[in-house]
Amino acid sequence: MIRLANKNDIEDINKLGLIINDHFIKTYSIDDYLDNSNYIILVNEDDIVNGILIAYKNIDCYELEIIVVDSNYRNKGIAKRMLSKLLDDYVKDNEILLEVAVNNNAAINLYLNSGFEVINTRKKYYNGIDAYVMKRVVK
Repeated sequence: MIRLANKNDIEDINKLGLIINDHFIKTYSIDDYLDNSNYIILVNEDDIVNGILIAYKNIDCYELEIIVVDSNYRNKGIAKRMLSKLLDDYVKDNEILLEVAVNNNAAINLYLNSGFEVINTRKKYYNGIDAYVMKRVVK
């Protein structure tokens, strides 16, 4: 089940966030995000939170900040379902942008298959690794 996160999910969100960023808890104050109406945090559950997606409303578009799925639950379509939920229910009539490392083929394929297109490349964006900037217009 894909749903909006709540304060009871903070510990599980932080655990998943540490998979992609050792400083996740310091970098992302999930408690503050949940209180900010610009942020959308979706979680997938299987008795535990096993996937998270964080997006936010910027000045003139939405930005997809994070998608992460617990390694024990990968390749089950969780990221795709969370992204679809975001696009179908929260980002209507808007653009959504994201950055992804050029060597993250699984994520790039997910985004391409979800209607995103590469619009730019940021050189050495992730610790010396280039990143694609991708965009989708949601109608």
